[in-house]
Amino acid sequence: MKAPIKIKQRHYSGNPQKNSPALGATIAYMGVDGLLALLHGSQGCSTFIRLQLSRHFKEPIPLNSTALLEDTAIFGGWDHLKKGIAKGADKFKPRIIGVMSSGLTETFGDDMVSALSAMRQERTDLAKLPVVLTRTADYVGSLQEGYQLATLSLLNTLSVQKVPEEAQTVALFPGAHFSPADVEELKEILALFGLKALVLPDISTSLDGHSELEPAPVVQGGITLEEIQLIPSAVAAFSFGKSMNVVGEKLKEMHGIEHFNITTLTGIEAVDSFYLKLSQISGKAIPTQLLRQRSRLLDTLADYHDQLAEKRVSVALESDHLLALTSCLTEVGSHINIALSATPLPEKHIPEGLPFAVGDLEHLEERAAGSHLIIANSNARQVAGPWKIPHLRAGLPVFDRAGVPQKVWIGYRGTQRFIFDVLNTMTTH
Repeated sequence: MKAPIKIKQRHYSGNPQKNSPALGATIAYMGVDGLLALLHGSQGCSTFIRLQLSRHFKEPIPLNSTALLEDTAIFGGWDHLKKGIAKGADKFKPRIIGVMSSGLTETFGDDMVSALSAMRQERTDLAKLPVVLTRTADYVGSLQEGYQLATLSLLNTLSVQKVPEEAQTVALFPGAHFSPADVEELKEILALFGLKALVLPDISTSLDGHSELEPAPVVQGGITLEEIQLIPSAVAAFSFGKSMNVVGEKLKEMHGIEHFNITTLTGIEAVDSFYLKLSQISGKAIPTQLLRQRSRLLDTLADYHDQLAEKRVSVALESDHLLALTSCLTEVGSHINIALSATPLPEKHIPEGLPFAVGDLEHLEERAAGSHLIIANSNARQVAGPWKIPHLRAGLPVFDRAGVPQKVWIGYRGTQRFIFDVLNTMTTH
C-alpha cells in the first residue's frame, strides 16, 4: 500500500514552488545553438523568466518578447507574433526561432500556427527558416512540463526526415532537473563506451558558466540544427525522468528507434542498470574508470551508512527530480518524511510507500517538523530557517549558493557527491 498523505486543502497557493512552464521551455530552448527564443506575451513575463534563470545560472539569458500590451488582451496578439518572428529573423539572423506562448495569449486563444503560416506567405524569404512553436500556458503544469513540451516541439519540427542509421550513435533526452554539469557527465559516460551522444536539449555548453566577451542575442552553444536532424540516425534513445518518456516514445513512433526511459541516474542500483544497458548497446565491457568510481561509492556507503540510516528527510521539488533523489535516499536507508511535488504524478509512477503529495512550500512548512534535512530550492529557506532544519539546495531557483550549474548529481560520482552533500549539510548546520 502507498503511504496515505493528507495535506491541508486551501483555495490559495501559499509560497508556491511551481515555476512558469514558459520558464521550463526557455531552458530547453537554451540548449539549441543559434536559436532565438521568443515569448509570445508581455515584457513583464519575459523579464521575470530572465531574472529567475539569470539568478540560478549566473548567465545572461537571451530571451525576447512580442511585447503585448493592454489592448492585446482584448484584440489578441496574432499580428504581434507575425511581426515578432519577422523582426527577430531580420535583426538577429538566428538559425532557428523558438516561440512559446504565455497565459495571456493562451487565454485569448491566439493561433500561433496560422500566424506563422501568414508570416511565411508575406515573407517568402523566411519560408525555410525553422520556427518551433510550443504552447506553454502559465496555468497548466510547471517548469518540468514546459521543458518537456518544448523538447517535444523541437523533435517534432526539426527531426522529421529519416536519415541512414549510424552505428554507435545514441539519442539522449535529459530531464529538466539535469544541471549543465549533469549533461556533460552524461556525454562523457557515453564516450567511455565508445558511443556518440546526440543530446536534446544540450545545456552543457550554453548554460555552463563559460566566459563570453559580450552577451549574444541568440543561444551560444548547445546542440546544432544539423545534429538535431541526425537524431533519427540513432540506434537507441534514452529519456531521463518520467516526464520525458513521451519525447522518447515520440521518436520511436516517428522513426522506429528503440527507446528506454530512465527514472533516475542517482543511486547505485539505477546507475548499475543504465551502465549495463550501455554495455549491451555498445558491445563493450563497463570501463575500468567507471568501475573505480563504483568502488569509491561503495566505500562511501560503508563508511557513512550509520549516519544516513533512519534520517528523516523532507523533499520539495519538480516530480522527476523528486523521484530521483528520494529513491537514492531510500536506497541508503533514510526515511522520506514528505515528498512534495509541484505537479501531480500518475499513481503508477509513485513508488510503493513514498509519502507523495502535491503542494507548495507552505505545505512543506506544515509537514517539516522533526525532519533532519530539507531538500528544496532556495525559497525553502523560509521554511528551514524558522524550524532550524538543515537545508540542502536543489532544484530551481538556487540563488544563494555558488557553483550550481557545475554540480553533478548523476552517475556514481554524482551519487557520491549527493551523499556527501547530505552528510555535510546535516553536520555543519
